[in-house]
Amino acid sequence: MKFFFRCIAVALVFAVAGYLARLSRMTNISSEVFVPPAILELSPSVKSPLVISVCESPNGYNSDDSLGLTDEDTDFTYTNRLRASWARQRSQMTAMFKTLLYFSKAPIWRIIVLTDTLDTFHRVVNITSAFPRRHKERLRFERREQWFPPGYTAIINNWRPCAWAKQFLAESLPEEDAVVFIDTDLIFLGPAEELWQVLESMTPPRAVALAPEPNYLTESPPRDYAGTAGINTGVMIANLTRLRQLPGGGLGSAIIAEGAIHPLPRHDQDALNHFLKPKPHLMLELTSRWNFLPSACMTRGSPCPDCVSSGILALHGADMTFFRFIDVKFKMMYANLLELNFDEAPAALLGRIQAQLNLLDSGRPIFPCSNYSEFNQAVTYGLARL
Repeated sequence: MKFFFRCIAVALVFAVAGYLARLSRMTNISSEVFVPPAILELSPSVKSPLVISVCESPNGYNSDDSLGLTDEDTDFTYTNRLRASWARQRSQMTAMFKTLLYFSKAPIWRIIVLTDTLDTFHRVVNITSAFPRRHKERLRFERREQWFPPGYTAIINNWRPCAWAKQFLAESLPEEDAVVFIDTDLIFLGPAEELWQVLESMTPPRAVALAPEPNYLTESPPRDYAGTAGINTGVMIANLTRLRQLPGGGLGSAIIAEGAIHPLPRHDQDALNHFLKPKPHLMLELTSRWNFLPSACMTRGSPCPDCVSSGILALHGADMTFFRFIDVKFKMMYANLLELNFDEAPAALLGRIQAQLNLLDSGRPIFPCSNYSEFNQAVTYGLARL
């Protein structure tokens, strides 16, 4: 609960009477609103697996080190230590696996872990060792080697260890027809099975479904971006059979073949935005409901009516948002769901989270999602319906 108490401290420091009225965005809807039908297939990941990519840092922070600030830390050193920390990755995956299980009814989750070493895979599996047996046995882990093109070693540790691995899913998983890839710094706020409904809805020639990354709208100097506001790769719903029709036999290979990887080393998300910008036919642009970032709260961001009407499905703590003071509501949601007890009644958890959201609203709103219309309803929608 330490993250919650830090959030409260910030709120109390800036407390004033009342709080700003939330802003509503009445712009035209440009991202595609997909309304999920009733979930029919109980374990969709058996056919089309859930995929994550995990690497240990080459910078020496692979022990189960503390995530707390030390007396010697500056913001810069703390951020760098977090970025390279296995303890951070372990914490994020704990919350992700817990929420995957808590909000879903699927009896089996087939999860492919793309890793750099067998030891890394064992460490991932061991994260669930303390879960109750009835939940732990729902997770079926498989290991696959990550694939990188020969001659491009500079991209392996670019930005984050193995960040580029998600662009080579078709090459890494030749036996799979389709997958749902997620970053490990993501927590579910509703049934993850809905992601597979998007996959089933993708008609040719669409090969990948992605949600917005509104930060591209404010970059200076501007960077190329696909879709209406740029796209984020934290959730990638991919038809690998269609991606294999691209030059080189996969998405990452096609990016390289086109030269979008340059100048080296280029951020994988930037390269994908550059590649997809002139190819909108390949992409299904979703709303932020499917991959909600702090930047989704920006007034210039793409509108998300289904965030409120259907609830945010996945909250994405990109750039270590769950650990840094980027948005206190993200930190509070993460802190509560990291400590989630599988036997706790949803109504009790909902009541506690709503109370904390209301307390944070009583202070001066200075964070990105403080003024987002109906944010509290959007993050608790799924919990209220369990």
